[in-house]
Amino acid sequence: MARWIPTKREKYGVAIYNYDAARDVELSLQVGDTVHILEMHEGWYRGYTLRNKAKKGIFPSTYIHLKEATVQDGGQNETVIPSELPLVQELTSTLREWAVIWHQLYVENKKTLFRQVQQMTYSLIEWRSQILSGTLPKDELAELKKKVTAKIDYGNRILGLDLVVRDDNGNILDPDATSTIALFKAHETASERVNERIQEERSLQQDLGLRGQAIFNSTHTYSLYVNVKNFVCNIGEDAELLMSLYDPDQSLFISENYLVRWGSTGMPKEIEKLNNLQAVFTDLSSSDLIRPRISLVCQIVRVGHMELKEGKKHTCGLRRPFGVAVMDITDIIHGKVDDEEKQHFIPFQQIAMETYIRQRQLIMAPLITSHVIGENEPLTSVFNKVIAAKEVNHKGQGLWVSLKLLPGDLAQVQKDFSHLVDRSTAVARKMGFPEIILPGVYFIVNRNNS
Repeated sequence: MARWIPTKREKYGVAIYNYDAARDVELSLQVGDTVHILEMHEGWYRGYTLRNKAKKGIFPSTYIHLKEATVQDGGQNETVIPSELPLVQELTSTLREWAVIWHQLYVENKKTLFRQVQQMTYSLIEWRSQILSGTLPKDELAELKKKVTAKIDYGNRILGLDLVVRDDNGNILDPDATSTIALFKAHETASERVNERIQEERSLQQDLGLRGQAIFNSTHTYSLYVNVKNFVCNIGEDAELLMSLYDPDQSLFISENYLVRWGSTGMPKEIEKLNNLQAVFTDLSSSDLIRPRISLVCQIVRVGHMELKEGKKHTCGLRRPFGVAVMDITDIIHGKVDDEEKQHFIPFQQIAMETYIRQRQLIMAPLITSHVIGENEPLTSVFNKVIAAKEVNHKGQGLWVSLKLLPGDLAQVQKDFSHLVDRSTAVARKMGFPEIILPGVYFIVNRNNS
């Protein structure tokens, strides 16, 4: 009979898949559960989750992502201490605790608090990634640590959770190594600090309308945040979605393209970007905000085989214009609609067969994202026809996106709206030079001697 072998290095890990126990000897897992591994045997581990140490069982080793940890003592008194920074451990446990509460807030339809927790969670996830990257200088890491601990303490207070007592550097105080008087004073200080933060937030919420208007009035550069939620279209092959901002009155493209590659299976080609297809259109000026009309347009290009006259097929992917999708976003640009959670449906309009057969230019230039869709009919003409049409027979096909206008340039929105725009967010800049050029050093090339 095969023996279970006590583990030596494989001591600590995180569940990356859900696992439902089929027998009493097995242990159910949820994504994100941390596990203490005791023994191993032929692709299985035996251990327990840190949220329920009393329940031990076996589970597949392929469901666990191993992490470095230090083992203290041994046998029945074995203790596993993760090698991560204490701040990262606190962030991880906080996110897990808030996730349960967040779900409960959604069930109870507490929208205001739900969105508060959502924004704080996004911020903590981004900050955790920055800390784990190990690329932050010492001073920036110390500043980020203050932001993280302040956010955690504030979130715990508004959710009615226990207040964490810290020292002046943000480290959690050890009750066994700290006197009762010192703990009491530290608790009072932390409580006062959190109360001040709550009062600041409430005053900002009460004056949100005036404050938001003042920010937009004093800002000269703006950005449009776009989050692609889903794309439904009966293509049967891979597709490329080229999204940009468009002025229908001047038949003018305002921005560069944001490219999304969509697979024939109905999912993004880069599956890791599922539910994370985000872009920000930057460098928009005040003059762009007062345009009579602005549209978000999308060009759908089919990538695959094509029947030839002799009945053969090309084995390489050929790009053919397949259709377009257009949405009037004037109200969003003008600030009349401001809800990044609202999903907008953009109907799909297929290009007629006789139209795209003539459009050889785009087919023969797969690397050029030209704004001319064919030799005989420019893309602007196609979009203008769709915009002028009162109804589109989309048959449920199209794009689902969420949008939000943000004050500031790219650096500013990454700082002020970190829960929306982070380092992974794609950037589509305004066509031409920005109207606002910040101070700096510029060079003019007069001649070339080569």
